[in-house]
Amino acid sequence: MRDRLPLGISLLALVVAIVALVLAVDDDDAGDTQTAEPATAAATTAAPAPAPATTPTVRTTTTLGPVQTLPPTPTTAAAQQIVTATTAAESDMAAEEPGPLVLSVVGIGHDSNLNLRNAPEGQVVDRLDSQATGIVPTGTTRSQSGTVWLEVQVDETVGWVSSEYVAPLGTTFDATPQVAAILGESPSADTLTGLGQLVANALAPEEPEPRIRISGAPVVGVVSGITMDVVGLPDDSVRGLRLRVFAQAGDGGAGFALRNVEGTLMCFSERGVSADGLCN
Repeated sequence: MRDRLPLGISLLALVVAIVALVLAVDDDDAGDTQTAEPATAAATTAAPAPAPATTPTVRTTTTLGPVQTLPPTPTTAAAQQIVTATTAAESDMAAEEPGPLVLSVVGIGHDSNLNLRNAPEGQVVDRLDSQATGIVPTGTTRSQSGTVWLEVQVDETVGWVSSEYVAPLGTTFDATPQVAAILGESPSADTLTGLGQLVANALAPEEPEPRIRISGAPVVGVVSGITMDVVGLPDDSVRGLRLRVFAQAGDGGAGFALRNVEGTLMCFSERGVSADGLCN
């Protein structure tokens, strides 16, 4: 009995020690929660992270010039050159109100005249040279024997002319690049007439066959020249071209080499010319 008493006391003491240890551990866990001070709003609410810097999107812009409406693409190389030239002339001219329609003699030789008659197929009252201008139509027309006749006023005289040989002239443009591009070189010839024919044929259509005439006589000088009329283009707007061909002495002083070509549009009398010099 005496031996068991000390053993019991020792066991009791061990139990008490274990219980005390357990209670101490529970007190430590509770303290982390209860004694912590409330966090401030700044500490508990995380500040939003700054947005990453972005590179602005670069948008490529294209500035367009004035919109231009071009005629339908022609079917011949010569007509395409006319479109190119007239478009360039159009961009250089300010739009204005069109003036009264004025006609010029076209498509006859420099050694011929256009008859001004007192009536269709009537008596001749005047003769107009191959490059006469200032012919003002009155608006009266008549068809007779397959010819359309126009009543016109020239200075103080009123008479009738065949519509085949008059036309309103439009803008003048530099046709030199077109001629060189078509021929593949800057042409030359033994005579001014031959050079004029080369230039006229380059800009004339193959079909229908146009009427080509030397409307301005050859002039030889420091700067020589000849004027060619090409009437009858396959176009319902541009009727033909007046070509002023300027030349200089060829290599070694022989013949004539092309210097430049000025082209002038011929339009249809019934359609007229726009304010910027293009055929309507």
